[in-house]
Amino acid sequence: MHYKDKAVTNLNIAYIGGGSRGWAWTFMTDLAMEPQMSGTIRLYDIDQEASQNNEIIGNHLTARQDSQGKWNYVTVPTLKDALTDIDFVIISILPGTFDEMASDVHLPERLGIYQSVGDTAGPGGIIRALRTIPMFVEIAEAIKNYAPDAWVINYTNPMSLCVKTLYHVFPEIKAFGCCHEVFGTQKVLKDIAEESLGLKDIKRDEMRVNVLGINHFTWFDYASYKGIDLFPVYKAYIDQAYIDQHFEEGYEEKDLNWANSSFECAHRVKFDLFQKYGLIAALNVPIGSNLTYSKSMDSLQQQETDIWQSLCLVRTTSNLLNR
Repeated sequence: MHYKDKAVTNLNIAYIGGGSRGWAWTFMTDLAMEPQMSGTIRLYDIDQEASQNNEIIGNHLTARQDSQGKWNYVTVPTLKDALTDIDFVIISILPGTFDEMASDVHLPERLGIYQSVGDTAGPGGIIRALRTIPMFVEIAEAIKNYAPDAWVINYTNPMSLCVKTLYHVFPEIKAFGCCHEVFGTQKVLKDIAEESLGLKDIKRDEMRVNVLGINHFTWFDYASYKGIDLFPVYKAYIDQAYIDQHFEEGYEEKDLNWANSSFECAHRVKFDLFQKYGLIAALNVPIGSNLTYSKSMDSLQQQETDIWQSLCLVRTTSNLLNR
């Protein structure tokens, strides 16, 4: 890796889960639009054919005339080949199959436990963790052996337990987790600020927030835009929604990205949780999920109980991991 004139060249990145059809394509697109970075991406996946497909896609993308970031995508057969002499590691894997993921989400419904995501907290998250943690033990050991100085960025869920496992196996690792969940709530705040304050063209990344919690159970206790405290603005917007009795319509965010269509929601749960706790919840209840939301007090109390049970399950798993 070389840094000169505000640009990074010869950057070496290992992509564990390099056959991904979701995050990998988004990642390659982002890199193609960044003019100040270039280098090599090593794609490693237990499905080597999927990595080879992404190698073709990535190299075709970087060959486009309008591609600003120039990258060489190569498929490698082993973790050692992926990690040796690397600068950054991206982890984006699917632990198991989609059939197993479906059972994580839907089997708990037999007991009346409905999950809008089911891969982080609650029974779905626990079962997924039991599949994922052994894989991350192997990955952490490989990083320790072949890339101890690399920065590691994880996109796999359950996020907190995955990153915790990396540190449990290799305490000196430099790792953190990422998810787009926070970005979506920043966009909601941006739109509400524009509508309420009469501003235009606010950029999402100009929203300053402080984030608490775990992935898919995330809260903001601070939000501002250029020194403007957005909590009173957000509260006034929600209060007006109740006064005008247009709560049922909620707030439809204007997201034109087709890939986010499965996360579409009216943010009604988010609004009620703010009324109850005074914090901004960075969660969505997607359209099509099996959770039917109601404003009734009984429903709110039941949701609060479900949330608390999910937290207890996450805490129990964390304690088991520490033993």
